[in-house]
Amino acid sequence: QPESLSLLQPVSIQLLSRPQSAGGQFPPPQGDWYRLQRDGRSRLHKLQARAQVLAATRRFFAQRGFVEIEAPLMVPSPGLELHLAAFQVQPSARYLITSPEYQLKRLLTGGMRRIYSLGKVFRHGELGPHHNPEFTMLEWYRAYADWTSVAHDVAELCAELAQALHGSTTVRYRGQELDLTPPWPQLTVAQAVRQHTGIELRGDETTAQLLEKLTAAGLPLPAPSIDAKEGAAAQWNWDDVFFSLFLNHVEPKLFAPPTDGSAQRPFFLYDWPAPLCALARRKPAAPQVVERFEAYALGLELCNGFGELCDPTEQRQRLLHDASERQRRGLPVYPLDERFLQALDEGLPPSGGVALGIDRIVMLLLDAAQLRDVLPFSADEL
Repeated sequence: QPESLSLLQPVSIQLLSRPQSAGGQFPPPQGDWYRLQRDGRSRLHKLQARAQVLAATRRFFAQRGFVEIEAPLMVPSPGLELHLAAFQVQPSARYLITSPEYQLKRLLTGGMRRIYSLGKVFRHGELGPHHNPEFTMLEWYRAYADWTSVAHDVAELCAELAQALHGSTTVRYRGQELDLTPPWPQLTVAQAVRQHTGIELRGDETTAQLLEKLTAAGLPLPAPSIDAKEGAAAQWNWDDVFFSLFLNHVEPKLFAPPTDGSAQRPFFLYDWPAPLCALARRKPAAPQVVERFEAYALGLELCNGFGELCDPTEQRQRLLHDASERQRRGLPVYPLDERFLQALDEGLPPSGGVALGIDRIVMLLLDAAQLRDVLPFSADEL
């Protein structure tokens, strides 16, 4: 209405629609209008900010000469990593993509240098405050670069997104100040384990040796991964023992607030033990670890990146090992992607790559309590 109109004047209202059910009576607040408008329209405002993040992300990569790739959503192999569970597309022998990694690496072998994908990926069984079965992944690769180059990209991107939304590289999340200004601190996995448990982790220990180190440090052993049957000894898997150690005795201490009252900093955790990664290159000077890094901010894992494995023979061996391990654990065994392996055989240049969860970045920048707060529809709202 015209600005000159007094708020005290009577205003006529014309009802444009009336509910067709319930005798034409308005129901109690519910549905999508209520879902987006309640709590001071907080969800609606977060979705608008999410659109800003996506636009700023594309500007970031365009300014650095990256080419955006629309990754396929149905693929012949969703990956064989033990933590992955894929959705099969019936009746075809295809799966919804869990990551565009295989396809983007094939493009690197075809001569592309800087590429990224910003789109949906799907993982079965992932539902919780920080997970949704369908989520948005940002994945990018630099040919003829190492993992430190893409790690630098991660810090710069997060800082620029914070600047675009808030005009500052410092944000508040979970009641704490977080300074995203690059460069971010770095810490090896071995340093973190030593600092918080006293255990000297190499990365090439046998499972039995790793269990002995936990016992010597006075830490409880995890439950066996495979229960004993018919008098056989109980069995542990290396990765299960490691993650019991890391998640229970290391990770909680990594996010303690600074004692001097300064803002928290995100950090990179790198040089992960070789048994934990099927697609990363072994570190030449220390082959018991791989060139893998993760970024954390106030307990929230943001990304997972690699110096990429280029050796087709070693890559095939690792995939076959994971397929065998999946079968042993009673998990679905997915096909090998032979075209991906063929591309490695043709020649993947030395590369660095990283996958970053856009939904989690939006959570962080907007101080959202859970992932559903920054999604148009979470899985249970469909």
